[in-house]
Amino acid sequence: MAEQKVNQDDYWLDHKDSAFKVNSNQNTPSVVTCSRQQINGTQVSLSIDSVIVEEPLQISLIYSDRLGHEQERIYLVTMRTPGDDLNLVTGLLLAEGIIKKACDIIGINDLLDANEIFRNKINVHLSANVVVDWALINRDTTSFSSCGVCGKSSIQSLELRDIPHLDTAEHWLPGHLIPYFGDQLRQYQAMFMQTGGVHGCGLFDAKGALLLSCEDVGRHNALDKLIGKLARSPKLDQQQKIVFLSGRISFELVQKVLVSGISVLVAVGAPSNLAINMAKRFNLTLIGFSRNGGFNIYHGAFRLNLTTE
Repeated sequence: MAEQKVNQDDYWLDHKDSAFKVNSNQNTPSVVTCSRQQINGTQVSLSIDSVIVEEPLQISLIYSDRLGHEQERIYLVTMRTPGDDLNLVTGLLLAEGIIKKACDIIGINDLLDANEIFRNKINVHLSANVVVDWALINRDTTSFSSCGVCGKSSIQSLELRDIPHLDTAEHWLPGHLIPYFGDQLRQYQAMFMQTGGVHGCGLFDAKGALLLSCEDVGRHNALDKLIGKLARSPKLDQQQKIVFLSGRISFELVQKVLVSGISVLVAVGAPSNLAINMAKRFNLTLIGFSRNGGFNIYHGAFRLNLTTE
């Protein structure tokens, strides 16, 4: 198969508005170096290694309460690789149902002076029409940390949310393209090539072209960044698109893909039973073990065309 390259900048919406004050990659490195000892049998050598940066990000929400008064409250602290915080926050808030579209965020650190902005803290200014239900947020957080109820709770919470209906078109994805997604994504994983210590994910179209890609030390964060980048890309939509993951498939990742409206999820690794159950419930095409020229379909084979090369 001929390699297909797409310039991701063609789809990128660059926020130069003064309302979006986010640290850039130049100010916040994603990869640093350290010294190491390499052992090979009885031989010891000293060298320099590249390692991925992992730092906390405190996300605070600025929102209007039911009386129209502006409030500020810490939403959560997450560990991430710095450098793409706007997309990370956008994708996370979309996946968790805090916002419904990217434009629900009207500013990032916009109420702060330059000397008040810190690289590991971010203030997200929400539109006045966004209702932040802290009781629901706290309940969902509890259910995710309690393995006895997280599966049932997460599926029911998705059923209650106004998530997009997935397209049901048949045979639009040629099956012979799927084994090539991993190799294509790897060519754009600069941090992985430097460190070997990050997760990656990519957005592909039905022709097998890589449209968007993201990396992070956390697989959930990498997908949040991708979803956030998609939401901020005006030239792209979710129809007949594929998300590819470099690791395994947990139910949280399936949930994020469902919320984005994308109908096909492919991964190098294995899905969990809850991931499969969620895919079946919402009719998501779920494919695992995509490597070495083959793959396993766990649900939604009707979207694939397995008869043509």
